[in-house]
Amino acid sequence: MAKKGLKKKSTKGKSKQSKSPSFFSKYWQEKSPVFKFIAGFLTCILVFYALYYSTWFEVNLKAPILAMQAIAGGALLNLFGHSVSVANEVISGSGATVKIAGGCDGLEATALFLAAILVFPLPFKFKWPGLLAGFIVLSLLNVFRIAGLYLTQKYWPEAFDFMHIQGGLYLYSIITILLMLIWADWALKNYKKEKVAI
Repeated sequence: MAKKGLKKKSTKGKSKQSKSPSFFSKYWQEKSPVFKFIAGFLTCILVFYALYYSTWFEVNLKAPILAMQAIAGGALLNLFGHSVSVANEVISGSGATVKIAGGCDGLEATALFLAAILVFPLPFKFKWPGLLAGFIVLSLLNVFRIAGLYLTQKYWPEAFDFMHIQGGLYLYSIITILLMLIWADWALKNYKKEKVAI
């Protein structure tokens, strides 16, 4: 009886040792951190755009998101004494009307920011503050951008196209990159401090 038990144990040990990593996991482990970051980032972006341009997103999420942003932009304008009303994704008042359309929602820049943090090679405890803070800051920034476009349409309509495309989009993108750099600097410093402490 004792011999049989020994045989079983030895065969189990051999089967565990004989298991080798799959081709994909071995291939992935051999790649540099930079390659892994770029591959992960591109995968996240492809998934985002597949969802963003899907019929399901158009039908179920696009209109509510734009409406919420219009409500927030209208509330901000009313807070500063500009009497406006909001209907779906349209903000209207005396002398100006702005309709928030796809591409003005700030979701693309926000997705780029979140994806870059998610695939960054650091533990998640250093990621979640950046994810949360970045999402809040970029969401608020887009609300201010929407309110600014309404004011531009009302008081300086000649500059609306410039503010909408160059001024708004480029500035929003630059701030997104700056936020990413600020988070990376904070996260790497704290990660190094933790490693030194250990």
